This record gives sequence, C-alpha cells and structure tokens, in this order.
Amino acid sequence: MQRVFKTNFAASWDEIGDENQADETYSLTTVKSVAGAVEQLINFFGMQPCERSERVAEDKTAHTLLLAGQHKDGVECLIKTRIVFDGVVNMKISARSQNPDLNDLLVSSI
Repeated sequence: MQRVFKTNFAASWDEIGDENQADETYSLTTVKSVAGAVEQLINFFGMQPCERSERVAEDKTAHTLLLAGQHKDGVECLIKTRIVFDGVVNMKISARSQNPDLNDLLVSSI
C-alpha cells in the first residue's frame, strides 16, 4: 500500500460513497490504550494518517483514525476506524474504495 496525503478526508470519503464500503468490528485484547491501537493500525496498514488523526492524548478513551492509501493496482483506499477503550480496545473499521474485494480484504485483515 502506498501512502496518499488527503487534505480533505471527509470529501474523499463521501465521494467514494456508502455503496462502496465494508465494515467489521474487533476487540484488541493485547492492546492496552487507544494511542497504542492507533500506532499499531498505522504500522499494520502502511497508510497515511489524515487530518492529524495519528495524534492521540495518552488518556483518551475514544478516537477516530483516518487513513488513506493507494493499492498496487492503482485503486485509492480510505479507512475510518472508531476506537474505544473501556478496559479493552474495541474498534469498528470501515474501508472504502471502488473495489469491493479490496474493501473486504482490508476490514478482514486484522
């Protein structure tokens, strides 16, 4: 995945549309904080954090991470992850691109 800088993530997200989205929910039992989850997700996907969403205060219990990238086949991919810590890190990951198979792959790869 190649990192892609987005100046307006929301506009790009809306442009791709709901019909081109896959979602999944996970509990990350080995991660002990929202900041830790953000760092691991950025490293795992290798995508560009957008709108300073990589910055998380250590005491935060909820956060939204926005990532942008381009797959090797040239398809632009966006990921929005809502992360909540309530004793364990829970997250809802949503992926959008023009390729439904890529969306499914991204959300199921955790």
